[in-house]
Amino acid sequence: MAISGNINFEGIASAMRETVAFWYNATVEIVDPNTENLVWNITTNSYTGDVATSVWSGTARIQPLKRSSSPNGDVYDPSMRSFIIQVPYDNTGDYIRSGMSVRVTDGGENVFLEELELSIDSAVNSSYGWNTTIYCSVDTKSVAND
Repeated sequence: MAISGNINFEGIASAMRETVAFWYNATVEIVDPNTENLVWNITTNSYTGDVATSVWSGTARIQPLKRSSSPNGDVYDPSMRSFIIQVPYDNTGDYIRSGMSVRVTDGGENVFLEELELSIDSAVNSSYGWNTTIYCSVDTKSVAND
């Protein structure tokens, strides 16, 4: 069934952006690790080069996805968890990319989220977005082994 009539999709999206912002109860920082600029120094046993750069920080909604593991080769590793993080809508599309990471600086009602640094798999907007959705994965085993 096709949508007919004069529907103001941009107006609806604008109103919904303000509405969904009420659900953001966490704070995150999106970080570019700048790994392509790092050089390993075998003598000092350390990296030199550009340090991680904060690309964006602000409020967010953090949601684990139902599936409990991600494939690692042909084996499912239950310590790998998938998350979506919703942040305020941004249609520039060029500042969040795969390889960046998300640091949880305030986990809202779940302080354990603050122990995670999630690896960004992708970031997308819908056809008229209410937020930007960031798909991430994290190795929860590394948190338990601290």
